[in-house]
Amino acid sequence: MSAAKKRLWGALFIVILIVLWQVIAMAVNKSYMLPQPIDVLAHIWENRVEIFTVHLPATMQVVGLGLLFSVIAGFVFALLMDCDARIEKAVYPLLTASQTIPTMCIAPVLVLWLGYSVQMRVFVVVLVNFFSVAVNVFDGLKSTNQGMTELMETYGADRWQRFFLLRLPTAMPDFFTALKIAVPWSMVGAAVAEWLGAPAGLGMYSRNCMTELDAAGLLAPLIVLTVIALILNGVLSVIEKKVFSWKA
Repeated sequence: MSAAKKRLWGALFIVILIVLWQVIAMAVNKSYMLPQPIDVLAHIWENRVEIFTVHLPATMQVVGLGLLFSVIAGFVFALLMDCDARIEKAVYPLLTASQTIPTMCIAPVLVLWLGYSVQMRVFVVVLVNFFSVAVNVFDGLKSTNQGMTELMETYGADRWQRFFLLRLPTAMPDFFTALKIAVPWSMVGAAVAEWLGAPAGLGMYSRNCMTELDAAGLLAPLIVLTVIALILNGVLSVIEKKVFSWKA
């Protein structure tokens, strides 16, 4: 199937979901429970200044910083585990255990430690994301072709040359996969942290709308974040295809 047909089918599926949402909302006929798509879009338009100039920048700041530190932390842990099998056996279970704690359970503890600060919200995003980056990069490093490694050793390549010229490029497709996972989860982590408390952010905006029984306002930030996540993942896919055009 060509790329154009895949995009067409993807767009058609989204249209079907929106139509299904509209039909169900009309059948329920209770806007405070399930607003129609047009109501959500109308809310976004009517409150566009507050949403896009106040709350969205606050959320994207947390998402950007969280992604950056997630990538740094993930790479550090992946490299440490790759350097020594003993470190892998010691660290990997701890990384796994860190993901078994629900975000809604650990976030209030972080509020006690850090308050309703940007640091708290960024920490939540990092906690949600760094595991996927670490595991994917580590698996990518481990998947390096042994024959190519031995060939480079034969030509006299040292450890660092093998790493930068062979092992790191091998791990990059897995890194892009981790980024595609991390982008939407960063949105989720930031929204959850803001839901608990923040001076601004789409999560806080959604919580305030919930207290006012404004279902359209509750869903509006989720729609905005979903669209942004889809756009960012689309950009990542384009970059990945350009960087790894030889894989096509």
